[in-house]
Amino acid sequence: MYQAIILGLGLLLTSHASMASVILSGQVKAADNQTFYAPKTGSWKVQVQWMLPEGEVAEKGDLIVVFDSGTIQSEIDQLRTSLISAEEELHRIQSSNAQSLLEASYGKKRTELLLTKSRIDAGVSADNLSQYDYKMNQLEFEKAVIADAKAQETLKQTKVANKVAITKQKITIKKYQQQLKYNQNKFKKMSVYAERSGPVLYASHPWNGEKVFVGMTAQPAWKIAEIPSLNGLYIEAWVHEVDHKNLLLNSQAQLKFDAYPNTHLSAKLTEISTQPEAQKEWGNDVYYRTVFEFNANTHFKVLPGMSAQLEFEGIINE
Repeated sequence: MYQAIILGLGLLLTSHASMASVILSGQVKAADNQTFYAPKTGSWKVQVQWMLPEGEVAEKGDLIVVFDSGTIQSEIDQLRTSLISAEEELHRIQSSNAQSLLEASYGKKRTELLLTKSRIDAGVSADNLSQYDYKMNQLEFEKAVIADAKAQETLKQTKVANKVAITKQKITIKKYQQQLKYNQNKFKKMSVYAERSGPVLYASHPWNGEKVFVGMTAQPAWKIAEIPSLNGLYIEAWVHEVDHKNLLLNSQAQLKFDAYPNTHLSAKLTEISTQPEAQKEWGNDVYYRTVFEFNANTHFKVLPGMSAQLEFEGIINE
């Protein structure tokens, strides 16, 4: 719901026994708004870079607010570079793995051949060889068995190491892809678009009450602007804690807008808040929120943000 600064607040009481004439100043608001907030970034603040001029009627799909995205763009560029490097590293690892696997496989085949040959030589009976040649054949066979076992282990370790290296690099690539996607989504949120047609209204600074402006810095979740619906319009007014007891729910009030001072309408007090709220820009006192309904089907245009004056009879609790 649109939360704008109330342009004025007045309460004039003229004693008439138990009745008093009450004059309030309020503002037109809409029950259904599209609100634009400062996005969350890697920093605690973000700059408003551009906004559609206030009061201009936006069409659905129009660009409304652009936030400074320089830092995010730099992160996106860096992540893209890192992703390309990681993908190139994966290709290098795959090529290196293919070469190491080829060498390990060749080594295993070679030891198998040597083992086969040495087994044949070791099978020759000592009766047909000298004692020296026989023992040498047995020794070569034992060496071949050990060499073949080592080659088998080397081949196994090579396959495991290759799989681990590729898996780790794919995880690195996936991490960069996720970070890139996250930052690209953040980048998209730096430009916000209208989802409905309507006039653009700027929000107020939550600390000093000034209107939001191009170039200001905002913290995440600060309201920057909104497009109110022209349906469900109502008037909001804030009443000082001392005076709210003089208001009577469902009271009828005479309504006139500052923009049309000679035109009078009727409004009804439909809501009085039960809890007061502080309004920093008005001092240390607290105020009660009131809501007035009125017929917005007029011969003139009523827009959210317009200032209005309400006059009605209230009850004095003496």
